[in-house]
Amino acid sequence: MKVILPKQVGKEDGKVLFLKSEPVKDLKEAEEIVKILKETMKYYGGVGLAAPQVGILKRVFVINIESNERYSQKIPNIGFKAYINPKILECSLETNIDLEGCLSVFYATLYGKVERPNYLKIKYLDLEGKEKTEKTIHPFQTRVILHENDHLDGIIFLQRMKKEDFSDLIWEEKFDIRKRTKNSPPS
Repeated sequence: MKVILPKQVGKEDGKVLFLKSEPVKDLKEAEEIVKILKETMKYYGGVGLAAPQVGILKRVFVINIESNERYSQKIPNIGFKAYINPKILECSLETNIDLEGCLSVFYATLYGKVERPNYLKIKYLDLEGKEKTEKTIHPFQTRVILHENDHLDGIIFLQRMKKEDFSDLIWEEKFDIRKRTKNSPPS
């Protein structure tokens, strides 16, 4: 499976990040997109990846949420999930503000504060084509799903930030995903 460097904001091929994605009509196509997303996310890291980030304008994203030492808050072990043609049904009025970064924003080196709902209800197709409806169990899971779903609508996290929070952006050079390209991709 080919690993694809995520498209980048500010680059010519990054224009795809600001376009709205089309629904997937063929489950085989969705399976292929999920394979690409899974391998790319596994190689570059991150907790989610959407099809537009690899240049595919289809309504598909994946998440892989596992507890680890990188996150200061306790997060649940959700594991890997694929969302095909997702639709957010409802979001809680209760919100939280936390840092977000993106594999497509300066190679995952820039982080900013974004306010997101604590919980949501989402409808989507799984890899077998079955319609699922689920409620998130943790605000971090909600944040990841909403971040990836935004990509399907041509929105990046910087567009969700309040103007006054741009002065607090954090640059983390050590997370630059281009440094991972020095090793060969996983098989």
